[in-house]
Amino acid sequence: MIAIAGKGGVGKTTCSALLLRALAASGVRPLLAVDADPNANLHLLLGFPAPKGLGSLREELLASRDGATSKEALLEAMVQQRVAEGKDVDLVTMGRGEGPGCYCYVNNLLRQSLSRLAGGYEAAVVDNEAGMEHLSRRNLRRIDQLVLVADPSPRGISAACAIRELADQLALPVGKVWLLLNRPYAAGDRGDAPSLPIPLLAAIPHDPTLPAWEASGRSFLDLPDSSPAASAMFGAIRSLVPGNAR
Repeated sequence: MIAIAGKGGVGKTTCSALLLRALAASGVRPLLAVDADPNANLHLLLGFPAPKGLGSLREELLASRDGATSKEALLEAMVQQRVAEGKDVDLVTMGRGEGPGCYCYVNNLLRQSLSRLAGGYEAAVVDNEAGMEHLSRRNLRRIDQLVLVADPSPRGISAACAIRELADQLALPVGKVWLLLNRPYAAGDRGDAPSLPIPLLAAIPHDPTLPAWEASGRSFLDLPDSSPAASAMFGAIRSLVPGNAR
């Protein structure tokens, strides 16, 4: 379970798509992509049509009158129905948050169902919303690898450290924590990298090919090896899934 987190505007979704591409190309399959951002757009970078989020399942489950099926089994079946299947990567989208009622029981069932769903994949990459609230709400029951995306500015590094500290304070079940520098240098700039308080997973360089690729509607899973950003992400695989990548 690989969770991608960071402050807004650092490119978490782009990095999630690049990481999924690198994992698939390295032989880590099948893969599950989880878009946990209410403003879901990971599907746009993976070539999927707009998915139906899991958020509405809360209301549907509470409104269900089916007494012959347990709520847990019913929710699990409903989650399976909303998994968009691809060649190497499947996608599930969380969608909007809760309504005005109490959803603690349903949210707990949803976490359990997602954990079982992810267990059927070699790896799962979770693209989280900006900030730290998703961690404080304990949306994920387990995080094997927490990847904090940041730019190399002091504010960017400080935000990544704040998320790591929150995870520590909440005693979240996090395995390893990594820093992923996105766009560490502008075009033509090769300044010195900052001092890093978190182990560096990879540094994704400025890649002018990505905006045109995204604008064309092509999946980032199909990016050529000549893409500087896609190429740089390959180095992260041996650290994230040692022994599994080829």
